[in-house]
Amino acid sequence: MDDGRPLRTQLTPVPGFSLKAIEQWARSCLAPGCTVLCDGLTCFAAVTAAGCLHQRTVIAGRKPRDLPEFQWVNTVLGNLKTSLVGSYPAFNFRK
Repeated sequence: MDDGRPLRTQLTPVPGFSLKAIEQWARSCLAPGCTVLCDGLTCFAAVTAAGCLHQRTVIAGRKPRDLPEFQWVNTVLGNLKTSLVGSYPAFNFRK
C-alpha cells in the first residue's frame, strides 16, 4: 500500500483486546481521520468510535508475503525482535 502517505507505527500496551480498551487506545493515540489497517480481529472495529477509518483484512491462514499491506509492519516487528535479541546478552541477566 504505497499511496505516497507516510506510514507510522506506535507500540503501546493495552489492557486487553476488548472494544472498550481499543476505543480508549484509539482516542488517546490515533488522529481522527487516520486509516487503521487490521488483521480482522473484531475489537479493532472500535477505532471508528474515535473517528478513524477501519480497513479490515482477514488473514485466514495466509502468509505475510501474500499480504503486501502488512509487509511494513512485519518488517518493523522483525527489526524490533532482532534488536531486543541482540541487546539481551548485554544486560547479563541470569537465565
